[in-house]
Amino acid sequence: MEEHKHVQSKNLASGKRLENTFTHISSSEDEEELDEKHILDLLYKNYQPVSDASRTQTYRTSVFLENTLHSGAATCLICIGGIKRVESIWSCQSCYCFFHLNCIQRWANDSVMQMKVKGEQQRNDNQGYYNHLGEFVPPKRKKSLHWCCPQCRMEYQPEERPTTYNCFCGKEINPTAQPFLVPHSCGEVCGKFLKPKCGHDCKLLCHPGPCPPCAQQSENTCRCGKSAPRPLRCIDRDWQCQERCENLLSCGKHKCNQRCHRAGNCPGCTRQSTQPCECGRDMKVVSCANRKWKCQNICGGRFVCGLHSCDKICHKEPCEMAECPFNVRSCPCGKNSQSLPCSEVVDSCGDTCQKILSCGQHTCTQRCHRGPCISCPVTTRKKCRCGLHEKELPCSKEFTCDTKCKQVRDCGKHACNRKCCGDQCLPCEKICGKPLSCNKHKCQSVCHRGPCYPCRLESVVNCRCGKTRRHVPCGRERNTRNLCLELCRISAKCHHFVEHRCHKGDCPPCRQKCGLPNDVSGCGHICKAVCHEAVKVKNQKTLNIKTQIKKTYEYKVFPHPRCEESVNVKCIGGHEVITTPCWNSKPTSCYRKCGRVLKCGNHQCNLTCHTVPNLESMEQQVGCINCEEGCVRPRSSGCSHPCPKSCHLPPCSPCSVLLKSKCHCGLIQVMYKCSEFFNDTASIQEQLEQKERLGSCGNRCIKNFPCGHRCLADCHSGICPGPELCRKKVRIYCPCKTLKQEISCDIHRARQLLLQCNSQCEAINSRAFRELAQKQHLEEEKNRLEFEKFQQKFEKRKHKERKIADIEPSQKTFNWQRGAIYAVSLTATLGALAVAYYADR
Repeated sequence: MEEHKHVQSKNLASGKRLENTFTHISSSEDEEELDEKHILDLLYKNYQPVSDASRTQTYRTSVFLENTLHSGAATCLICIGGIKRVESIWSCQSCYCFFHLNCIQRWANDSVMQMKVKGEQQRNDNQGYYNHLGEFVPPKRKKSLHWCCPQCRMEYQPEERPTTYNCFCGKEINPTAQPFLVPHSCGEVCGKFLKPKCGHDCKLLCHPGPCPPCAQQSENTCRCGKSAPRPLRCIDRDWQCQERCENLLSCGKHKCNQRCHRAGNCPGCTRQSTQPCECGRDMKVVSCANRKWKCQNICGGRFVCGLHSCDKICHKEPCEMAECPFNVRSCPCGKNSQSLPCSEVVDSCGDTCQKILSCGQHTCTQRCHRGPCISCPVTTRKKCRCGLHEKELPCSKEFTCDTKCKQVRDCGKHACNRKCCGDQCLPCEKICGKPLSCNKHKCQSVCHRGPCYPCRLESVVNCRCGKTRRHVPCGRERNTRNLCLELCRISAKCHHFVEHRCHKGDCPPCRQKCGLPNDVSGCGHICKAVCHEAVKVKNQKTLNIKTQIKKTYEYKVFPHPRCEESVNVKCIGGHEVITTPCWNSKPTSCYRKCGRVLKCGNHQCNLTCHTVPNLESMEQQVGCINCEEGCVRPRSSGCSHPCPKSCHLPPCSPCSVLLKSKCHCGLIQVMYKCSEFFNDTASIQEQLEQKERLGSCGNRCIKNFPCGHRCLADCHSGICPGPELCRKKVRIYCPCKTLKQEISCDIHRARQLLLQCNSQCEAINSRAFRELAQKQHLEEEKNRLEFEKFQQKFEKRKHKERKIADIEPSQKTFNWQRGAIYAVSLTATLGALAVAYYADR
């Protein structure tokens, strides 16, 4: 046991010595570690936290920060060596890639020098030449001097070659490395204007890589400007609302149905319509945006001459009134021209044609003729394009030899090998194929001069424990140190920033909310479901006939679920607003009555809630019914006739119904219009006068004055006017009604004249009294006899024996006594009635 403990202590001591040795070596080779958390806190102290949607855009900045915070992590693509924190660097303005300052200076100088040498060769070799046609071919265009970034190939001018070591923001020259700052940084606020340009500058401290997106908020309207401004970040200020454009397209008929976009950026009309061609003969379904088209019909319209017709294809202008183009003509060779009627034939002039032939050097030697000239028959001695051989050939033919060009192309390696090239060697099109600096791949660029560009491929390097992996430039795998930190460095398969501890195998599934706009429904709301961009799905595959199943897994992107965001939706008629889920936010009918006031102004639309163009207006719109009822507006007071027109706006036309009624005296029917009798526009006095006038028949009134005489005025209503003006003759009697006399009515009303009785009146009165007494005696006797008969009728009858007696017929005679009694009674009655009548008068 003692030996075992001694060996164990010895091994522990040797292990500590090795650990101290490796620590000393690593500290000597690498620089001391920086306080990464403290530096990042200082860097982001003036920067507001960004949202999950824009967090992915800050990934590039975080990668550059990681490369600078870990010594040797950044790689120079020129020397394929690690960049330490104390070394001078240069950063590209486009791709922000780091290079050693010495390496990029040497690269820029070599590139400019190679372009100068190549330019001198082109200037000496290519001074321009004359081809076989005698035309001068100018030299190739000279390229301007420049040098390119090894990573992104951005061109820089020779005077832009780096000469000093600057910080990332360019404010400090030769910045000193500080343990509490980002390497190669001055520690001041960056201050660069952010992209896209929003007017704000970067609030981070001097940092590598691109500036992160702007995190400030401002009020921004949508693209079309119809929606109210929203507080949004500058990176998200270009947003779209849900409104449709509804502007007229270029066709002038249809409206743009695209969603919110900039004014004037409406797309072309995609609808089709049947449009005639320019000549109007054919019809064709064409795009509404390009309505003009030409058919293949020849016009055929006759000119004014009536002999020739137009041979143009489908044009708009009429040919019937156009002058004939053959009025002014020339001979076939074109030397002589004259104005002749188009019906006459122009003969040749007899001179030599002398038109330039197809060779471009000789002229036609035939006499003036019609049709094309012949090929050039002149035999000349021609040289080939390369100038090595000569041969006699017709001038119209080109001579090329079979000698291959042995000149070296611009790459300086390969020969041209084109037959009869004639110093017009094409650029080399072969692939370079040289092994690159990584010793793994070959150059795939076109064959070129000078060194090849660095390998642009990347390799994957795993950490020692296999928890994380890292992409490094190809060829840098051995010299790259991959540090395994506490948190997993594997980028999430979804768009979220999932923070979890370092692990083996696949990352755990993301449980955050999606946070992206729901592009399935197109509503623009943020999806609040659990992240579904990278869902692990089991995939089963059959390996052989024995139905062996191999279980594999793959990540799939599932579409956004239906949007459950609560939105306010108006019904299609604009009557009510309800809150519904976004997926069910299509406007529907509320099944109320429309209630919009029709054009008549009296009634409302009785249809169930329907679609209208303007939801805010409660006037009649497209889709509402037209009023089919009659006019129900009340007439003037007293008029009971309805308006014969259909329902309309006020006022109604005057009532033209004829009314019939009796006149004031009641003897004759009069007719008048209802509007004339019931007129509300006139004053009360005028209405009374109008009614009085219309109700009068124009005849004399049939009513009597209180005096008993007829009224003197025309037919009127009410009490007769002027009873005191009556002058009619009336009779007056004495008190016994025996004497009478005629006097004027006004004297009688004034009681100015009374008639007294005389002696004659007394004799007449005594006789009348006696007659009346005799009449009363006869009446009493008659009543007594009738009473006796009545008593005898109800008394007990006495039995009497029936006697049979022969009655002789006697001649009927008139009873004079009874007749005298009846005559006296009748006379007395008539006399009493006459006395009573005149007494009342």
